[in-house]
Amino acid sequence: MTLPDNIFTRHLCRLCLAGIGSELIPAFLRTRLLNTLGASLDPSACIWPGCHLRSTNITMGRESFINVGFFFDGAARLTIGNNVRIGQFLSVATATHDVGPAEQRCTIEAVLGDVVIEDGCWIGLNVTILPGVTIAKGCVIGAGSLVTKSTEPNGLYVGSPARRLRDLPLGKPEKGKGRSAERVPSPFPSTQRAGATAE
Repeated sequence: MTLPDNIFTRHLCRLCLAGIGSELIPAFLRTRLLNTLGASLDPSACIWPGCHLRSTNITMGRESFINVGFFFDGAARLTIGNNVRIGQFLSVATATHDVGPAEQRCTIEAVLGDVVIEDGCWIGLNVTILPGVTIAKGCVIGAGSLVTKSTEPNGLYVGSPARRLRDLPLGKPEKGKGRSAERVPSPFPSTQRAGATAE
């Protein structure tokens, strides 16, 4: 959904979206409110507080989770598949501009491109995804990466611009090679339905 043409309705939608990231709104209610405004989020999908959405042109699949500080410019569509985990402060841009002449390098006309994050992906902390990018299923995007081009499935991508560092296994999960971190249950359940408790 794009914002309505009627200027009053547009403004009303903007006001609703401005408050949707409030800490006072539980995650399950945020999902319902976004769907009421025109998004298409599975009931098990979860967006945590601090999000900034410029439109409801977003789809999220089953058991997908977005952590705090999510920014979506809303110019074109964002599609997130099933079982996707997204770290803090993801920025998704679906609009850019061509480079113009010296007197004004940023042209007026926007160039739009949908962004797709396919099933099973894990997006790290403080990642930026640019217009037209598809992150293929099973990928991991390392913290701080800038994703400028679409990826191939089941790879670890890091850097600015993000490049494929290695292939990822298709079978059992890796157990933190070279790390001594203690394994604990996640404090961030993928859903917060009414009456649900944290993991």
